[in-house]
Amino acid sequence: MWPGLALAALIPRAVAAALRPPWHDEYFTCWAATLPWTKLLAALRLDSGPPLPYALVKLLTLAGLPPLVASRILAVAAGTGAVLLAARAARRAFGAEGSWWVGALLAFHPLAVAWSAEGRAYPLVLLAAAWAWDRLESLARGGTGAAGLALAVALACWSHTLGILLAAVLAVITLSLPRPARRRAVAAVAAGFASHLPWIPVAAHQPPAAIAWMTAFWQALPGWEKLAAPVRLLSPVGGFAATLDLPSPPWWVEVIGAVVVVWLLVAGRHRGQVGRRAALAILLPVTVLWFLAALGVPLLYPGRGEVVSLVPFALLLVGAAGGSRAWRAGAAGVCLAALAVTCVAIVGWANRPPSPERRLAAALVQRLPGGGAVVVGGYWRLGLSYHLGAARARFALVNYPASAASHPGWYDPASDRPGAGELDALLAAARASGRPTAVVVGSGLPTAADLQRLVTALALQPVLGVPGGELWAGPARGPA
Repeated sequence: MWPGLALAALIPRAVAAALRPPWHDEYFTCWAATLPWTKLLAALRLDSGPPLPYALVKLLTLAGLPPLVASRILAVAAGTGAVLLAARAARRAFGAEGSWWVGALLAFHPLAVAWSAEGRAYPLVLLAAAWAWDRLESLARGGTGAAGLALAVALACWSHTLGILLAAVLAVITLSLPRPARRRAVAAVAAGFASHLPWIPVAAHQPPAAIAWMTAFWQALPGWEKLAAPVRLLSPVGGFAATLDLPSPPWWVEVIGAVVVVWLLVAGRHRGQVGRRAALAILLPVTVLWFLAALGVPLLYPGRGEVVSLVPFALLLVGAAGGSRAWRAGAAGVCLAALAVTCVAIVGWANRPPSPERRLAAALVQRLPGGGAVVVGGYWRLGLSYHLGAARARFALVNYPASAASHPGWYDPASDRPGAGELDALLAAARASGRPTAVVVGSGLPTAADLQRLVTALALQPVLGVPGGELWAGPARGPA
């Protein structure tokens, strides 16, 4: 069983990791992995979450791997391991049949595959969640597992802020274990979380503007979508395309999928205490995330918070063998639907046209083969830097406003504003340098008007327009 399940999990993740185009958050991972250790920690004080994912990628780059390759190898390995650990937890709880169903659902679920095909923290959190459930089931049956549970909690907390939510959920769930196991489990969760305490002050002082966009996203959602947002994407045929680069099936497929999921949740039998634990592990994070979002706390974004709930969802949905052909047909349908959406997603990634960042970088190299200064507005700096590749050393990328340079992973127009005289100083420096200058104007941003004035003053010409931005540059020049 296990080699076959490992291949079933590995193949879609490896193919997806090879074909999926990189995007902004991965550009940040690649950039962070190139920083010296002291600068890495300083950068994370202003941007992103705990340091473990970036530290692991950096260690892999020291072995000679390019940062994106390193981050995706780590993601594929973590995602595959999560499937195997969740299947082992199901085997302990429900037997061999339940192990197969849980393994199949997580092997093919679009969210699980997407997390495992990108260089971010989510595959590590998913691995931690699966590991924690495996250790919980071992403890519940009088076995060992406390040390592994502590390490799983630590892994989650040091990988992403959502790890704290996972730790809190696990702390509640451990109270349902038999008394001898309960004490060991509570101590393990406490020890894992305690390891993360040194990072709490850093996280508490990170700029609120770094995640302010999530508040705007929540406020823009229609009322019915706010109600469905925390659970909608647990279904393998959810409406993914609204927030992720995954396909959404037709609305009627999503509705049928939701009906089948609800029916499986109701029809499955022989869940016992395991089922109650899994139900609680879904309801708690869903409720907490929804409540905090309703209060205006920027934590809920569809396709992210589900990493805390997906393993118990699989255990509750298909882990307990229903004992009837109809139940098995429904479970098989859910797994096949997950595989279908994942296959469509992989084909879409393979056929996606070049990203705006890639097109802008290619145009820069063609227009200014000898390099030059590039004034960048908005989010474009990291993507340009990545796609310039070997030519990156010939270009000086300058953020406008300059304050955005300290946190290239995010840009908030409300907090990143040009200083007095900053535009004039930029114009004077461009004229004095004697080097060719290009400007990337972020469409619709408050800085667009300033950058258009800079373009006019330098007599730059339009080179390329892409969704969300425009490239302007002087006459083409050969290498110096």
